[in-house]
Amino acid sequence: MRTCLALVPAVLLACLAAAGPLAAQGPPPPVRDNVEASAGDLRIIHLWTAAPEAFMQAWMGPTPPTLPTTTRAIRNQRLTQAILFANCMPDDAGECHLAAKVAITAPDGSAYGDPISFDALKGQATLARNVIGLTHAGIGLTIEDGEQLGRYRVELAVTDVNAGRTATSIVHIEAVEEGALGDAP
Repeated sequence: MRTCLALVPAVLLACLAAAGPLAAQGPPPPVRDNVEASAGDLRIIHLWTAAPEAFMQAWMGPTPPTLPTTTRAIRNQRLTQAILFANCMPDDAGECHLAAKVAITAPDGSAYGDPISFDALKGQATLARNVIGLTHAGIGLTIEDGEQLGRYRVELAVTDVNAGRTATSIVHIEAVEEGALGDAP
């Protein structure tokens, strides 16, 4: 038993030495957003827009809509979250209940405020299976003067209360000064 224990560290050190320094393996892969997420039958799509009126006009127009979305926040410009969904489970009364929780992380890794919980959708189920709908609620986000510029991480967890399933989406919003990356987000 002692021999085996003595060999394990030696073998481990030999493997680590052969692998070379960790830095030589290159930078970590880029963080990818999962704008679309699912849990069981529940599907969500996590979008942001700087033009909520145009977004709603496009949503109400012909299918498929061309929605004005962005992942860039210009300082002091309000972004509005849009949560699309499919396949909420109705309860015995025929009502869906999607509860949402949003947690935002600032570019330095600190929490950007407290997590926000709200009912994204509560009411009569009116959509057929696999038909995409728009929830009734989302949050707004404004990076104000004095707040950090850079990449904000936004985690959206949507729970289908009736089904007991949660789909989680993570997107990143790049906060910039006005004019930093062109005219329109």
